[in-house]
Amino acid sequence: MRRAFLYLLLFLTFPPSSVFSKEFKTALFPSGTKIKMEVAETPQARQMGLMFREKLSHGTGMLFIFPSEAPHRFWMKNCKFPIDIIWMNHKKQIVYIEQSVPPCKNDPCPDYGPKDQLALYVIETSAGTIKKEKLRIGMTVGF
Repeated sequence: MRRAFLYLLLFLTFPPSSVFSKEFKTALFPSGTKIKMEVAETPQARQMGLMFREKLSHGTGMLFIFPSEAPHRFWMKNCKFPIDIIWMNHKKQIVYIEQSVPPCKNDPCPDYGPKDQLALYVIETSAGTIKKEKLRIGMTVGF
């Protein structure tokens, strides 16, 4: 309950449009496919993520940039659609993946991500992208 209140307060204090960088990056998958990524590099933007959005357009995603490598975990609180999540190390090599992560319907929400692998970057994109692009641990994503 306290966590939900904090996220509501965050949403009211920092509406999504004011939290995120105006910067976009383009991810280049090994297949040559490109996706346009919104950048989440502040603590507020990383906490907000894709919450409260109605959809994620095809060919888009969100790039989370962390200040240091760690086994960053994610949850789907206040998300409305399933996504694929890709964790990468400082060399932009994939260290962990989760496919078709569903929205959280009830508290407590499960969290997703590596327990031991260190990541500096995380990409959230449309569900089915990992399968379509045949992404595997060890591959490198450019951006």
